Amino acid sequence: MWSTISTWPFSLQAVEKASQILAAGGNAVDAAEQGIHLVESDPKVDSVARGGWLNAKGELELDAAMMHGGTLRVGCVAAVKGFEHPVTIARAVMEKSKHNILVGTGAEEFADKCGIERADEDRLIMPAARKLYEENLKKLEEEQEIVGHDTIGLIALDQSGNIVSATSTSGASMKTPGRVGDSPIIGSGFYAMNGAGACVATGLGEDIMRTCCSHRTVALMEAGLSPQEAADKVIYSATRAIIDAGYHCDCMAIVCMNGKGEIGASCNHQGFTYTYAHEGQEPTSVVVTPIIDIGGIPNETKHTC
Repeated sequence: MWSTISTWPFSLQAVEKASQILAAGGNAVDAAEQGIHLVESDPKVDSVARGGWLNAKGELELDAAMMHGGTLRVGCVAAVKGFEHPVTIARAVMEKSKHNILVGTGAEEFADKCGIERADEDRLIMPAARKLYEENLKKLEEEQEIVGHDTIGLIALDQSGNIVSATSTSGASMKTPGRVGDSPIIGSGFYAMNGAGACVATGLGEDIMRTCCSHRTVALMEAGLSPQEAADKVIYSATRAIIDAGYHCDCMAIVCMNGKGEIGASCNHQGFTYTYAHEGQEPTSVVVTPIIDIGGIPNETKHTC
């Protein structure tokens, strides 16, 4: 039994590719990496790699991660510039490095040593991203809110029973240079453990990190909850915890899968969609009804910097 699930409608192409690999008996690592490659290279996806959102200096800084549920090996990279496929660097860290996380120039030099191809700025930064950056500069001057933070997170379970989680993102639009969100942070943006399951998250990284959504979800599945029960419990409790502490809670969403290939998804806002496929099921997109809706929660206290 193979299965795969991923965040957002733009991941349909990734799920289709991962499905082909898994159905042919391929491994979960290849399925996750090659599926995410399609989204990283798609200039129409404005939150991942090529065509992604720029930071406050007009630079494209990318984060990515991968975890193998059988070995518990992890590879994470953050604030990487000049590469189209940060998920491939994350895989190399997982498989070839003694470390779990590499950032900035250290990650880039490691990628060079591994023979991973660089990409120039003209290919990576799209005119639409430049235009949005200029518009956002004006918004900052006028103290208007800047929105934009999505991630492709993909889970793959292969026919050998190995489960892998992987993520890739350009992070929050207009972020402070060097800012790292949840996507490359183990236990927050992703987690995987054979038998128990895997989880990936998307939304505002600061809130997801504060509540360690992905590890908590896998732990609940390991304890016997269904993927849907685990996902709903984590998103509801994380949202309430942040609000009850007196803070504004931003968007959070997760998708998860247990060791049997059963799936779940939950969110705290309108508009979240995931895609999935498994043996006997063609790639399909599903719109999620929020378990708790931050748009309808009154009396929030917004803390800003």
